[in-house]
Amino acid sequence: MTIRIRPARPTDFKEVLELWRRAGIHSSVADDLRTLKRRHKRDRDLFLVASRGGQIVGSLIAGWDGWRGSMARLAVDPAFRRERIARQLVERAEARLRKRGAKRIGALVFVDNTLAQTFWRAAGYVGEPTVARFVKNL
Repeated sequence: MTIRIRPARPTDFKEVLELWRRAGIHSSVADDLRTLKRRHKRDRDLFLVASRGGQIVGSLIAGWDGWRGSMARLAVDPAFRRERIARQLVERAEARLRKRGAKRIGALVFVDNTLAQTFWRAAGYVGEPTVARFVKNL
């Protein structure tokens, strides 16, 4: 069965949250249905899912702020890894961001996630040692 990459639909959100748990994504205060709905409303075609046989097996949330692109929450179900699903999601998001005018894309990766760091390096991304990310939960 082939993998299908498509924009997420609101009916996918519960399954996306479950995917993130299975994939070991760090939990965040923004990981709830209401927040996903709000994110989806902003850039519907940049919130991507990968499905096989109707099952969500991957996700990626890309963003465009008019200046640069971003990617976060890249996740692939552990049972479906090593099938280039993550690469397909990233390539689709890169193409959509490029069409919007992006010349630079950043990917958010947890420092303890060596698997993700290896993936992003293989996809042509480099760590940026001169920048630290600061956050504040509201």
